Amino acid sequence: MQIIKKWITNNLDIKLLAILMAIILWFYISSQYNTVVEKYYEIEIIPINLEDMLSIREIRERVTVGIKGPQNIVENIAANKITGTVNLQNVTEAGEYLLGVDVTAPKNTQITKLIPEKVRILIEKIVKQEYLVQYNLIGLPEKGYSLEDEPEIIPKDVFITSPESIHKMINQVKVDIDISDLNKSIKIKENVMVFTKDNVTINNLSIEPEKVSVSIQVREGYPEKLLSIKPRIIGKPAPGFYISKIEANPSTFKIFGEYTRIANIDFLETIPIDVNGVSKSLTVKVSPLISDGIYLAENQETLVEVQIQVEEKEEEKIFENVKIEPREASPFINYQLIPETVKVRLVGKHRYIESLKIEDIRPFVNLSDTEQKTVKVELEALPDISLAEITPAEINVSVKR
Repeated sequence: MQIIKKWITNNLDIKLLAILMAIILWFYISSQYNTVVEKYYEIEIIPINLEDMLSIREIRERVTVGIKGPQNIVENIAANKITGTVNLQNVTEAGEYLLGVDVTAPKNTQITKLIPEKVRILIEKIVKQEYLVQYNLIGLPEKGYSLEDEPEIIPKDVFITSPESIHKMINQVKVDIDISDLNKSIKIKENVMVFTKDNVTINNLSIEPEKVSVSIQVREGYPEKLLSIKPRIIGKPAPGFYISKIEANPSTFKIFGEYTRIANIDFLETIPIDVNGVSKSLTVKVSPLISDGIYLAENQETLVEVQIQVEEKEEEKIFENVKIEPREASPFINYQLIPETVKVRLVGKHRYIESLKIEDIRPFVNLSDTEQKTVKVELEALPDISLAEITPAEINVSVKR
C-alpha cells in the first residue's frame, strides 16, 4: 500500500498536467467529430451508358456540389474523389437533352446543393462515310528520270467512322509519297492522313484501311504534253472600246519535263500584253511563260503572234421630254399637239453618241394634211446615229381655225 501511495504522489504535478492535457485533447477531438460544416467543391461530370453509334458533341464538364458533414471529414475530402454522372441510357437518337446529374456523397456526409442540378447535352450520330484518297508528292526523281504516270493508290477510297461534326471538318484525305531520287518503279504502303480546310491534321479517327498501297512507275527521260496558248491581257482599251477577239499563232506548244511538273498544267500563258488605252486592233509577238523544270520541245516556234481585235462599242442614249416641232403647218390654223414632247432612244458608236445633246435631237410632225387627227412623229436624221425608238410614236393633233 505504501508503494502505491508513493507511486501516486511521486511527480504528481507532471501526472496531473498529463491528465489535464488528455482531457483537453479529448474535448478537441470530440468537437471535431461533433462540429458540422458545409463546403462546396467543383467536380467532374462523367456521362455513362451512351449507345455505341451516338456521340457527345457538347456537355458541361463540371458542376458545383455542396457537401455537409463532420468538419474533420469534410475538410479532408479531395474534389477529384467526388464524381458526378449523367446517365444516358434513355438517349436513343441525336438531339439536345437536359439531364440530371447524380452525385454520391462521401461516407458520413450528405449533398446539400448541386449547381446546376441538370446539364444540357448535345448528342450526335456516329456516321461511316467514304472518302477519295488524294496524294501529295514530295521531292523529285533522280536527274534524267520521271514518273511515267500518276501514282496508283489501292484502294482509292477509305471509310471514316466518326461523329457528324468531325465529318463536316474533313476537307482532304491523302497520303504523302516521297519520290526523292527515285530511279526505278516501287510499290509501298503509306498511312492515310485526314486534314481540315486549314490543313490541320485530324487525329484519332477510325479509318478503314489505315494504310493504302501506292504503286509508282518511274521511266528514264521525260513525258511530253501538248498545251494550248492563252494570251495574258492586262489593262483596258480606251473608253468606248472593247476587245472583240484574241487569236494566238501558234495556238499550241509541245512541252516536256518531270511528270510532277507538267501533270497539272492545262495551258501556257504568254507574258503580259498591255492594252491600256488602245483604240485599234494590234498584233504583237510575245514569248510563252515557262516554269522551272518545264521545257519547250525542239523544232517549234519560240514566240507567239497574238492578234487582238479592238472595236468601238455600240451605245444607247435616251433623251426625255424632247419638244416636237410642227412642220408644214398652215399659218391660219391654230394647232395643239397632244403631247407636245416625246422620249427618244438613239443608238450609235461611242464617239458619236457620247457628245450628243438634247439640242441636237429634232423630232417633228408633218401637219400639211389639216384633216388628220393623229400624226406620226419623225426624227430629223443624225449622222452615224440610228433611231431606236420614239415614244409615243404617234400623237394627237387638235385643230382650231
